[in-house]
Amino acid sequence: MISSSEVTPENFVRAVQMLYHDQDATRKKIASEWLLNVQSSLYAWSLADQLIRMNQNSEVTCLSAQILRHKIQHNFDELPVEHCKALCDSLLDHLSRIELTRNTTVRVQLAVATADLALQYVGWEKPVEDVVEKLKTSSEHMLTLLEFLTALPEEVNTSTIRIGENRRQYCREKYSNSGKQIHEILIFLLQVNPSHNELLFIGILKCFASWITIRAFDENLILTSPLLNSVLDILKSTHCSNELHKSACDCLCDILELCEDYQKYWSLAVYLKQQITQYLCQPYFQAVKDENLDKAQNYTRIYTNLIESILDCLIDGRQSELSDLSCLHLLLYPLEHSDYEVVQATFYTWYRLSESIQTNNEPIIDK
Repeated sequence: MISSSEVTPENFVRAVQMLYHDQDATRKKIASEWLLNVQSSLYAWSLADQLIRMNQNSEVTCLSAQILRHKIQHNFDELPVEHCKALCDSLLDHLSRIELTRNTTVRVQLAVATADLALQYVGWEKPVEDVVEKLKTSSEHMLTLLEFLTALPEEVNTSTIRIGENRRQYCREKYSNSGKQIHEILIFLLQVNPSHNELLFIGILKCFASWITIRAFDENLILTSPLLNSVLDILKSTHCSNELHKSACDCLCDILELCEDYQKYWSLAVYLKQQITQYLCQPYFQAVKDENLDKAQNYTRIYTNLIESILDCLIDGRQSELSDLSCLHLLLYPLEHSDYEVVQATFYTWYRLSESIQTNNEPIIDK
């Protein structure tokens, strides 16, 4: 048990200094154990908030932000209800301080902490609107806003937040109905990025993908979205960075997962099948020629996700626009790759295809 007299900013700073810079292993262990005891104590709430506000050095601020995020995720029931509003206001203030959020680790920890608070604090009715209002004053806040908006749908489904299933389901429904609002924000951020800042572009795509996973966007919105056009343009290009390429790939694969419900996303599935088969073959060959393994793996993921998303249609054969077996040639390209990992990435899709064919043929064989 740790006493309140021990838990001071000065002692915390000394412990962090000892943990990261002391050469003595025993002293490092003592510092680590003390910091863990602080984290598990009730005093951690106010101490972490105070240290973030002080922002003495990056190590202390990063660890303080991590502790505050941990407390909100795992020990929210410790916080009296009457203190929740103050914590909410404090987090919004932290998010709006550019000198804090320039540090990527601090920015991510604070964004996730704020998202976790939004999911658990019943009294916070409009977290998206409040965060947007707080951060709309400067273009330097755009990455922070994206971190928060990306974390919100991700945290809804994480098991680390201890909320009841009713509350979780309420949040899922609430935020899945916010798709139009989120899309407008993302389009605005896309338009105010004339210099094509790649880090911001990646953040926009990650956020778009995050909301796709909770089905926040209807088919028509996705089909007509400039964000989908951007994703496809990136993947058609042979000159973008690996980081941007992966973000676009992740986003497209999340959209393709929606297409497994092809009756609901029929037009989207047809459009993506056409785009992938017509325009994403040559870039794959260029990636192979350039010996760019990362991009080759990305295209292979796209091919396998496409086939798996329309597998029922391919086997059934009656959904004309999605039953064309010629798209299976996409699975053949990676089989010729020199790296076994690329080849192996297709195995599960081939297995699912063979299982589906066998299952579909069993009634005929029985007859």
